[in-house]
Amino acid sequence: MQQKEARYQSIANEIAKRIVSHQLEEGDKLRGRSMLASEFNVSSETVRKAMRLLANLGVVEVKPRSGIFVVSRRAAEMYVEQYRRQSETYRLFRDTIELLEESERTQRLLQRHIKRLLETSKNEVFPFDFFTFRLEPTDRHLGSNLKEIQFWNETAGLVLAIEMDGQLYQAPNPKMPLEAGQVLYILGGNEVFQNTRALFGRTNSESQS
Repeated sequence: MQQKEARYQSIANEIAKRIVSHQLEEGDKLRGRSMLASEFNVSSETVRKAMRLLANLGVVEVKPRSGIFVVSRRAAEMYVEQYRRQSETYRLFRDTIELLEESERTQRLLQRHIKRLLETSKNEVFPFDFFTFRLEPTDRHLGSNLKEIQFWNETAGLVLAIEMDGQLYQAPNPKMPLEAGQVLYILGGNEVFQNTRALFGRTNSESQS
């Protein structure tokens, strides 16, 4: 995961903003490193890294035994804009990671709930009906997916899981291709069962098991 931006970069940005806003003019001498370190509550080494960054970008010039001098407001403007874009990118990256982590937590919770549903016997107190539906080689829509065939709209049923090659895929991706031999675990009663049969092109009547 990307690390948080370094403190010296934010200090360099603050100094550059002061130059852009004319608090510091070209030719002005900056305060000493120890005073800047005290102002920003960081070490002198962190200030040194910030000044080296600005010097490399042409914003300031470090003159040995003389001090640090502002040399280019334009370079300061460019760094402030670069820092703004980088900060926005970092925030976007951070928010994306948080959303992905939250999505993973939600997916794990959903899978645990579905597993409990599937493990609940119909002979026990269970408020919903569900059934299994094995896809046959002659069924329609093989090669398509649940989203493409609009399974929910066509059947009013919810696919809780898909079993394939001995593996149970709980809360399956709606874009998972449908293949012969797969077993769909579907939440719904006899009407949903009959709708499912019709969707896959099975015309003879059969009762839900």
